[in-house]
Amino acid sequence: MKYFVDDDHWDVMGYVKELKKLLPRFNKETLNFFKNHSFHDGKVVSLTLLNQENGRTKDPTTIKMVIEQYEEGAGIYEIQWLNVRKFLMDFDITRNVYSNKPNAIVFGGRRGLDEWGYDEILPLSKRKLQHEILLFSQTKILIHCSDIKIRKIKT
Repeated sequence: MKYFVDDDHWDVMGYVKELKKLLPRFNKETLNFFKNHSFHDGKVVSLTLLNQENGRTKDPTTIKMVIEQYEEGAGIYEIQWLNVRKFLMDFDITRNVYSNKPNAIVFGGRRGLDEWGYDEILPLSKRKLQHEILLFSQTKILIHCSDIKIRKIKT
């Protein structure tokens, strides 16, 4: 993370400025979501990796995640990362512990990946983006892709 380093080192205004430069890259629904909402505290419902290889398509990998928004009635969204070039996910449920009980996994591990914490979208080039996501379970996700699309799938 460049702007959200840790709880004591946040450059929110710097990140907002960076994100505004990227907004024209996104479709209307995605742009509106990024301008008005966030996935913070949203429950990760599912994560799907699709490899749609056909011998002709460059970068045929897509990642989809379904997220239930934290606020009641806010809805359920799907975020897609298209033309994925890099995908790293560091999930280890034993890191999701209480600060005062370092040997007690939060909710006994029943929340799995847990909720969306913080994320940053940064440009890699004129055509590629980097999306880094930190979940409350201490899971880190890094995706390099050409586009990100968000759509509401349920109210």
